[in-house]
Amino acid sequence: MLQYSVYYRICNGEEAVQKHMKRLHQNIPPVNGAIRTLKVTEKQFEKMGILLGKASPNENIDSKITDFF
Repeated sequence: MLQYSVYYRICNGEEAVQKHMKRLHQNIPPVNGAIRTLKVTEKQFEKMGILLGKASPNENIDSKITDFF
């Protein structure tokens, strides 16, 4: 498996992307650290597909809780 955590950030324009890329570069974990980035345009994001499987028992419980709120 490649990732342990996935984070995303919405940026308005290439200048903002470069600002955050610089910030990531300055904060690479020193020991066994790696950060992988992927820039996705809004059009590419709109084409994202979602694959759904059978819900686990935990997901069924969580959905009942969130339906309450």
